[in-house]
Amino acid sequence: MLFILPNTTLAAEEDNARNAFPLKISPNGRHITDANGTPFLMVADVAWQLLRKLSYPEALQYMNVRKSQSFNTLLVELLPALPNQKNYHKIPPFQNNNLSKPNAAYFDYLEKMIAAAKERNLVVGIVVSRKSWNVVFDAHNEESWKEYGAFVAKRYAKYSNIIWIVSEEEYQSASQFKAIADGIRSGFDGQIIASLSTCSPTNNSSSPNRSDLKFIIPDSTVTYSEYAALANWQKNSAEAALRPFLIANSEFPKEIADQSGLIRNQAYQSIMSSAAGFCHLSTIRNFNPTWKMNITKDGAEYIHQLVKILKGIPWEYMQPEASPQLLADSLDQSEIGILSLSNKRMAMLYVPSSKPVTLDLTHLNGTEFETVWYSPRTGRRWTGGSFQTAANAIVQPPDSQPGWDWVLLVGAKK
Repeated sequence: MLFILPNTTLAAEEDNARNAFPLKISPNGRHITDANGTPFLMVADVAWQLLRKLSYPEALQYMNVRKSQSFNTLLVELLPALPNQKNYHKIPPFQNNNLSKPNAAYFDYLEKMIAAAKERNLVVGIVVSRKSWNVVFDAHNEESWKEYGAFVAKRYAKYSNIIWIVSEEEYQSASQFKAIADGIRSGFDGQIIASLSTCSPTNNSSSPNRSDLKFIIPDSTVTYSEYAALANWQKNSAEAALRPFLIANSEFPKEIADQSGLIRNQAYQSIMSSAAGFCHLSTIRNFNPTWKMNITKDGAEYIHQLVKILKGIPWEYMQPEASPQLLADSLDQSEIGILSLSNKRMAMLYVPSSKPVTLDLTHLNGTEFETVWYSPRTGRRWTGGSFQTAANAIVQPPDSQPGWDWVLLVGAKK
């Protein structure tokens, strides 16, 4: 029967997770896999200021909550926000900001975080460079940059739950990117080296600084009028990306009431653009005094449902539809995202509102189809109707609540 969720126990999933690292890039270059080649849906949370703002017990509390919400990756900045700042224990990363003179105690604190994350089967994405530190890096030479990369890689070489993230040229010079990345590769061969950007993916397959994975984290807020354009960019970004990538949700003006709903919407749009997962960006990233109250908000409350739904769908084998002819209505074509299998026997649609959708099933292969609805709000699953091949099959969401979004799965039964 179609659309049966996998019957795996929590214990089995935990056993698999313990053997998951190090992560790899899939042979087709479209997504991430674990060490055994099993597709790994990266669900990352931006935790930039973890080292500077949180005590060790608080960091464990943060990790435990994010783990319970189905996050599997944390993005942490290795260096403080500014060169004159220190970690939680008031220790700077370097003596007099000299890259060749690291303070061991500073890097020991990060090791405690990495070890705690590994105990919880969490990946730590370590951002090793940042724009605010350019004044320090620019005062050093290429050899110093490479030695810095080699130092941090060797310092944490025994931990397999790490990916490395180097800022792209929009933040620093191309030579700095290359030297730091080369240093990391010399000390930690085989680990994923990702890049960090605030702009859309670019066609740079010939660049000497090409990374294995790309994080795209918007650095500005959007209004309602700008949101549609941003969503369209997310859908189309897969066409330009030549490697796996993750897109974070944008920030939103405080005037927007349902920010969680918009973040949930962008999470699915990222998946529909063939991203290798989703990167969650919220006020938690800087760990302001209210972080313990906000950690269950800002879209995080829907991450578990996203993971639950995708576990029942072969998302890793699906690709975006460049020409969404499965949708008979031109307005639907501009609003609804579609992924489909290459054999055209299954399609996944993200429907951002509760309204009937007209499908042209002649664009799928099969003579009889079944539909299943999922609620991104609750994770609940409904069996939809069965349809014969038809040019105008109308499907209706199980509930017509205004503003509710839906995931629709259409699969060939015959």
